[in-house]
Amino acid sequence: MMINVLHLYYDLLNLYGENANTRAIKHNLELNKIRVNVDLKSLNDKIDFEKYDIIYIGSGSEENLFIALDDLLKRKNEIKKYIEDNKYLLLTGNSIDLFGKYILNNDDNKIVALNIFDYHTELINEKTFHNASVNRIVGEVIGNTKLIKNKIIGFENRCDLNFNIKDYLFEVDNKFSNDLTNNQEGFIYKNVYATHLIGPLLIRNPYFTDYLLSKLCKDNNLKYKNVDELSIKAYEKYLENFDNEKE
Repeated sequence: MMINVLHLYYDLLNLYGENANTRAIKHNLELNKIRVNVDLKSLNDKIDFEKYDIIYIGSGSEENLFIALDDLLKRKNEIKKYIEDNKYLLLTGNSIDLFGKYILNNDDNKIVALNIFDYHTELINEKTFHNASVNRIVGEVIGNTKLIKNKIIGFENRCDLNFNIKDYLFEVDNKFSNDLTNNQEGFIYKNVYATHLIGPLLIRNPYFTDYLLSKLCKDNNLKYKNVDELSIKAYEKYLENFDNEKE
């Protein structure tokens, strides 16, 4: 049995070295003696979505995000079927924007997105947000999730707000939330896990990685357990240092 992984738009949406998320998937599965294949696909590539057990899409510049969107729109029916078939999709950074109804850009133009989910995106500008003349949400994030008892850590550097998300993934400080009005961050639906957190997410959060991969393996009749003790030590050291900085 082999787990097939697709890193989609590995070249366009890899702004913060987010390809480390697919490396984390491969590394942890191989430590469990599970065979893994990682494919890199981008614009106009032929893709057999049914082949893949998990797809990852990362963050990118606003320009590259819209380039990727044009390509994704051609694949909408295949992606929607993939999601409804309970396959795994991991989104980090602004790739979450691609799957909502539309993206309102800085010129107040509505750009049609995949419209698979009911939320929509508004890009931050001086009319909606202002922080030291830089219209971005930036900072270290520590949060919680109902999925595991361990804290979630990461980093945000974004200029997008997501509205009307009902099923959120993480609970964070309001200033890092989806629309800045509550503590809800990210999105979850079936086996779709979407978050603004970068860092990369799976490198910095070994317990969340274990949750995701153990669930993936169970669905594929494979056994998985955490064997990467070094990543846990790094995670615990970060939390210790963060707590010391607050004192």
